[in-house]
Amino acid sequence: MHHYHEKLCLLQVACAGRFALVDPLAISDVSGLLALLDRHELWFHGSDYDLTMLRRTYDWAPRVVRDTQIAARLVGFRQFGLAALIHTMFGLQLSKASQKADWSRRPLPEHMLSYAVDDVRYLIPLADYLMKLLREKGRESWFEQSCADLQVDVAARSMAPKEDPWRVQGNGRLHSKGLAILKAMWEWREGIAMERDIPCYRVMSNKQMVVYAETFEVGGVMDPPGGWRPRWKKEFHDLIADVFRAGQASWPQRVKKAKARLSDTQRDQIDRLCGLRDKIAESLDIESSLLGSRSTLEEVVADGVGQDALMDWQRELLKESLASVLPGTAPVTAE
Repeated sequence: MHHYHEKLCLLQVACAGRFALVDPLAISDVSGLLALLDRHELWFHGSDYDLTMLRRTYDWAPRVVRDTQIAARLVGFRQFGLAALIHTMFGLQLSKASQKADWSRRPLPEHMLSYAVDDVRYLIPLADYLMKLLREKGRESWFEQSCADLQVDVAARSMAPKEDPWRVQGNGRLHSKGLAILKAMWEWREGIAMERDIPCYRVMSNKQMVVYAETFEVGGVMDPPGGWRPRWKKEFHDLIADVFRAGQASWPQRVKKAKARLSDTQRDQIDRLCGLRDKIAESLDIESSLLGSRSTLEEVVADGVGQDALMDWQRELLKESLASVLPGTAPVTAE
């Protein structure tokens, strides 16, 4: 939130009642720490982004991941932020004041160091409490499978740069003229953000760019935001002129994604599956999406035979529903 490139600024570790704050900006080689962590089962809270940053920074992934956010959702908590869980379970109020602070600043002030330690101080007691609830509900295997599934998902994500990254959300409703101005604005914004080492959204948000591109497409007046410095305003007008000067032949085209259409029968099956899923989730007092999101169930219906998109515990809970909605479907269970 404070720099052009995301960077890993702090590692917080709790082990055997002791706490350590490790500065990745000062220590270039953390291989000793990673080797130590590889010997243990590691607990995180909301680990998706943490795992992504560790992979991106060190090309490393923990051997065994356990996530208290996943555990909390599987036992039925609807408010599963770390501070909310700690308040609910231990009656403690953690400060959120430093959540959006600039963690790359050095030295870190005392209140930020305290905030960082508190992020892991209660994690193991919280994990112990949640594991007790999971065992009581017979959901420990659900938890282990869900954590493993998250690790697989993070590992499968491509680290390669996105093709045509300027095609931001909302670009699908633009034609070539609007796409040309969107691409020009995106490239200009990247240059400014890189030069000033600030996040791109602080120059102009994706939503703003799409609105400007739509205005440009219908021939509307395009005036830059009022708070911009004179240089930015001039460059904004220049890039509009450059798009016109380049001519229509150079404008990008809309990308048509090939997507298999679902039949009316399949849509009905998905609706019925979602309804049955919701009833099962209600009886278990958990969020229905934990049993499989709508997009996951669409994949299951489109596949029609196996249910590889589901984890074993999800398949088991949905077994009767799948059999009733998709006749002839044989649930797949790993032995």
